[in-house]
Parts: sequence; structure tokens; C-alpha cells
Amino acid sequence: MSWFFIRSACCLLLTVTACGGDTPGELVTIEVAVKSAAAEADALDSFETDTGYAVTLDEASVRIGPILAFSPEALARAEEPILDALSFVSTAHAHGGIDLVSGRVVRAEWLEPVTIDALEGEARVLGEIEAEAGIVDAITLELSRASDDGAQVRVRGEAQQGEQALTFEGALTLDDEPVSGRRIELVHEYIELTEGGRLTIIVHPDRLLRGADLSRGPLQDGASILTDGSQPGRALAIAARSPAAFSVEWRP
Repeated sequence: MSWFFIRSACCLLLTVTACGGDTPGELVTIEVAVKSAAAEADALDSFETDTGYAVTLDEASVRIGPILAFSPEALARAEEPILDALSFVSTAHAHGGIDLVSGRVVRAEWLEPVTIDALEGEARVLGEIEAEAGIVDAITLELSRASDDGAQVRVRGEAQQGEQALTFEGALTLDDEPVSGRRIELVHEYIELTEGGRLTIIVHPDRLLRGADLSRGPLQDGASILTDGSQPGRALAIAARSPAAFSVEWRP
């Protein structure tokens, strides 16, 4: 083994152990919840798209998880095991862990996938978790791989543009996508995680079809189908992975 290799390995280990000398902060218990709300429309199920369709949704759902709340700190803590830091895979923690996909400190995480009924406006509490108290500047969610029906996003409804009326339905399936293709970062002004607070992820159904030309899907039994290769299917895929389709609410 060459002296150059030994010296390089020692430098790497020292760099890893030096990436942050602080210790995890105070632990607090918070609730994690999900709900839906219109971003711009007056109702959850009725809105107008950017392409000029007046839409009424009969079904809309989005499956997400995990949800990660990040500290502004960018460097891994010294307490992290060196082998974990060198493995370049994310390690699950209840609090204060490191997401090695992004290299950021995680203050709180909800790992279980959950399907949000985007037409149900009431908040649904998923449960309580232990989190690390302190400032959070970004929330990242993933469109989950795991799904009972094989799709992360589903929409179905009616649309009208002038004299043209149609029905439509579509599903977005991303099981073959890497994490980077399913992750959505919701940039947020600083919030501070404190004991007894509630972190809520909100999906906006009126943003899911904003760029879709709903008449351009192939017809099946008289309905326009938002397939992967069609314009409305691609528009759904873009919108569902956009931060504009979600927001974050923190209630101390």
C-alpha cells in the first residue's frame, strides 16, 4: 500500500469527522399532517387551467413519502459513523440524522408513504414524531415508490372549453424513477420546530392540470386518457413534480 494512498485515506477520514462539530439539539414531539387546499381557485374540485379548460374533478390523489425537514446546516455532524458517511446512501433517523443524498442535516422525518385525497380539505394527522428543535429552511417530499394501485398520482373528471365538453382520466407512475426524479423540495422561509407543533404538507389540486391540453389525450371509451406520451400526460407529470403543487404549513 503506497504512502500516498495512506495519507489520502487519513485526510478523507479527518475531513469526514470534521464536517460539523455540533451535537444534536433538544428533542421535541411534533405532529405530521397532510391536507389539500386550492392554491388559486375558489373550490378544491373546480378551477380553470392555464390552457382555458373549466375543470371539475371527480377524483384526485397524490401519494407521498418520505417527508424530510432540513436544518440550514449543510455539513454532516461528527457523531455520524464514518462508514455511514462513506456509504453514500441515506440513513434513516428519528431526528438529527444526515440525508446523504443531499448531504443535509435532517431535523425531522416521516418515512411512511401516505396517499392524500386531494378533494378532502380537512387536515389528517398522520402521527407524532420526535424531532430536533430548531430552524428548518426547506422541506423535501418524495412521490413514493410504494403504491397499492401502482400510481403516485391519479386524476379523473370533466372539462369544458367553449362548446367542447369532455371527460378525462390519468395516472402518473414513477416506480422506475430514481430518487432525484421523485423528490420535490419546498423552499420555505425559516420555521422553528418546537414542542407540540404541527407540520402539514398541503397538495394543491388546481395546480396538477394547469398546463394540460385535455383534448389531446387518446380516447378510450369516450374519455381522454392522460397517457405518458400525450401532451396532457406530460403536463401532469411536470406539474405533479413541481413545488407549485405543494406547500408547507407550520403551526406552533
